[in-house]
Parts: sequence; structure tokens; C-alpha cells
Amino acid sequence: MFKKWGSEADEGAMESTEVKPGEHKKTEEHIVHHTNHKIEDKKMNNGSINTILKGSKLTGNIHVTCDLELSGDVEGNIISEQNSNITIKGKCKGNIETKGGNVVIEGELLDGNITAGADVRVSGDFNGGEVKAKGRITVNGGFNGRLEANEIEIGSNAHGKGELYYKETISIAKGAKIEAQISQTQQELKLVQDPQVKKPEPVKAIEKEIKIDKEVKEMSKAK
Repeated sequence: MFKKWGSEADEGAMESTEVKPGEHKKTEEHIVHHTNHKIEDKKMNNGSINTILKGSKLTGNIHVTCDLELSGDVEGNIISEQNSNITIKGKCKGNIETKGGNVVIEGELLDGNITAGADVRVSGDFNGGEVKAKGRITVNGGFNGRLEANEIEIGSNAHGKGELYYKETISIAKGAKIEAQISQTQQELKLVQDPQVKKPEPVKAIEKEIKIDKEVKEMSKAK
């Protein structure tokens, strides 16, 4: 269980925390004042990465616009509308969502879901609800929940139980200790209608035959 961090006024002020590159000084002063933890900005791949250091404790939601590396403890959701990569080396109790980035769990995720626009890798412990990834889910640690992705790879050190839903491929290495229900999800099929073929019109053909037969009979009578 998480302990109560700070006073009641502090908790109300930290209900939602937004971490953005370029606003490091202001953000750091705000968080240090209320939660006594530190945030560092590091350069990575011509961008930046926000780091929450080990020993830090944060209560409240975190909204990021760049990569995030969490080595402390967070009780709250981590959300990114960008292609941010999120790495959990500490503990997180909440949901993790990134629109187009990767999620890496090297520490522990409790009571939360993961939604990633790219890949998810679990080498620590995932004890939550479900993991959804548009790319691949790789598990080589503990898991308890539902996994859904285009590809699923279960490593030899994986252990746990849950449901595995894959679209294209799934692999389970020798040595993995899991109890799982495995299902392949089908992609939606689009119905293609055949081009319309003109059908003969038997009614008109019959009317034409009747008309000809009538004309022949009238000619016979005239003779």
C-alpha cells in the first residue's frame, strides 16, 4: 500500500502534474515544493527525456510531451498524446498511455492498464488489467492480466497467467511458466460486391413471340 505523502493541501495541489520540456525550472520548483522529489531533463536523440529519480514519490496524474523515465514511485496515470517512450524502473500504480511510443516495464506496474501506439516490453512485473499494443508485446518477467497485440513473444523467464490475444504471430519460449488462454483475433473483412450482370428479360421475349404469332394468324385468315 502507498503511504500518504504530504499534507491534504499538498495532495489537492498535485492532482494533475504536467511535465514539459522547456518548462523545467518552473515544474521542478512546483514538484519539489509539494512532493520533495526531483525531475531532471536529459537530452536524447535530438530531443529530451524527463527523469523522475529513485526515492522520489509523486501522487497525481502526469502528462508528458517527451520521453519519460520513472525510477521513483508514482500513484497516478501517465499520459502522452505524443509519440513519447515511457520507461518504468520504479513503481507505478495507475494507467499508462502513449499515442505512438513504446512502454517498457523494468520495475513494477500495479492495478493499471497499458495502451501503446508501438511496442510494449515487460521484464519486471505487470500486475494489472490489460496491455494493448499496436506492434509487439514482449514479456520476460511476471504478468497477470490480458495481453493484446499484433505479435506476442513470451520469453523463457516469463511467469504468470492471463489471456493472450494476437493477430499475426505468437511465440512461447521453453522454460516459460504461464497459464494462459490463447486466441487469435480476426481482422475485419470487407465485403466486395460483384459487378452487376445484366440479366435477360424473358418477359419482353415472350411478348415479342406472341406478337409475331398473332400477325401470322391474321395473315392466314386474310388468305
